[in-house]
Order: sequence, then structure tokens, then C-alpha cells
Amino acid sequence: MFLKRASMVGLAMTAILSHAQTDFPNQPIKLIVPLSPGSSSDVTARAIAQIISVSLGQPVMVENRPGANGGIAMQSVARSKPDGYTLVVGTVSTTVVPHIISKNVPFDLFKDYVPVATMANTPLLLTVVQESPFNSVSDVVAAAKKAPNTLTYGNSAGLYRIAMEAFNYQAKIDLLGIPFKGPAQATTELLAGRLSVNPDALGAAAPMLQARRIRALAVLGSKRTETLPNVPTMLELGYNGFEFNGWLGILAPAGTPPAVVQRLHREIAKAVEKPEIRVLYTRLGLEPTVLTSQTYGDEMKNDLAKYEQVAKKAGIERE
Repeated sequence: MFLKRASMVGLAMTAILSHAQTDFPNQPIKLIVPLSPGSSSDVTARAIAQIISVSLGQPVMVENRPGANGGIAMQSVARSKPDGYTLVVGTVSTTVVPHIISKNVPFDLFKDYVPVATMANTPLLLTVVQESPFNSVSDVVAAAKKAPNTLTYGNSAGLYRIAMEAFNYQAKIDLLGIPFKGPAQATTELLAGRLSVNPDALGAAAPMLQARRIRALAVLGSKRTETLPNVPTMLELGYNGFEFNGWLGILAPAGTPPAVVQRLHREIAKAVEKPEIRVLYTRLGLEPTVLTSQTYGDEMKNDLAKYEQVAKKAGIERE
């Protein structure tokens, strides 16, 4: 009798959970952005949220929670109920990089979350102010060797730091990283002439590039961008394995039902195909890319392994 009742209870719970999944969503969804308002991650998240709000039939409310290299936002979502109603925007610098540069990370990327989908790739650039005497990466290297410990770069994101320290290691130079809370502050310092070079996302740099206030010396990723077809990659310039690519994605707390993850993935994928999103991506310098949950997870594991090796060679220690 006890076993029969237990079985009935189990079936009832399964039916309830199944109904909850097929009924998803029946309340507003919260999308946490671990970066400040106005960043390319924030702008992208808001545009995607607006579209999927319509297709899901529920508001998708974007909330900014910057701080601690993304740790505040990531941790809050990891502790949320795994029902699909609390999500977080992930970047390389807020998901993968903390496990490489920090001793105490308040979340476990592969235990605390389930990947939902990527939304875009974010090409990265090495930039200088328009009036800079540096017209190429080799100019920067030559100046750094001529005057050691004098040239600087903006350290405004974890991935940027790893990329620049890889540059230091391979070129045998010693550019000094100046920490900033965000890319906007680093750009301000570059324009003021207080930074020698600055790594930045194409989307963030685009307005200054178009206004001819800064120039791009190289692409830090694996391929040239359509926006700047004449700017070479670091790989083309002879820097082996120099492939630092950014991406934007969405993650949910571990334990979120697969049916809910699949529904969210479908709606995000359809949103990315919308003409207005493609126009926005062109303006922001983003490349539309939607990976499945499994592939997105594999991408993060590959990035972690790759960047751990880079950090080890470059002598980056966890702080």
C-alpha cells in the first residue's frame, strides 16, 4: 500500500512538473546583465529581451548588476530557483576568466549553470588614439623594447588582460596594465593620451573608429572582421595561437528543466534572425552566432582550457 501511494505521489509530481514546463512561461522573466547600462552586452540583452517578450507572451525584464568582475550577478543567478524565470547574460570575462585569474570565485561555471544559447560573437581589437605614433603592432613592440616599463594598456576586462599578457609574453615586452572598472573608462583614458594602447570590443570602439578618434592596429581574434577588412589579425602578424574571441550568451541556474531551456533557446535563435537585430549587430560590431546548449557548454570548456595555458605561460597568477 505504501509503495502504491508513493508511486501515485511520484506520478502526480511528475505531472505537475510536466505541466509547469509546458505552461512556461506564466510570469515575468528576469534577465540579469553583469555589466553597466549602455555596454554592448546590455544593449544586446535589452534588444533580444524585447523581442522574446512578445514571442513568450511575458515581459523579460533586464536588470543590471555590475561588480566583482561579474561575480555579483553570476552568484545571484546561481542561487535562484531553477525554473527559467531568472537568467544571466554571460561573457568570456564574466564566466570563464574569473576561474583563471581569481582564487575565490563565488560560483562554479559548470556545476551552477546550464547554458541556454549564445547570441553573438564580439570581435576584439588593439586600438590606439588617432594621433598615436604607432602605425602597426611592430611599432608598439619596438617602442616597448626601446623604453621598457613605460608603455601602458587598459585592463578593463579579464579577457583583455589575458590577451595583452599573451602579447607581452610572445613579443618579449612589458606593457603595463592599468586597471579600470569598465571599457568606457579605459577609452576615456586612451583619448586623453594616458594610455599607449587599449584592447576593446569592436562594438564599443565603433563610434570612436567612425569619428576617426582612434585607430585599430590588429584584430585579437581568429579572423578579420567585415567592418575592418584591412586590419590584420595577430595570427597573421606571426603571433602563434593568438585567438581571443569574445561572445555573448545566456545561462540559467543548474537544474532548469530541459524543456524550458529548449524553449528559451528557440526564441533566442529566432530573435537573432530578426532584421532589426541584424541591423543592431552591424552597428555594434557583433557577429550573429547561436550555439546550442551543448555546444555553448563545450565552447566554455575549450576557452577555459585554452586561456589557462595562456595565463600559465604569461605568468598570470590568481589573485
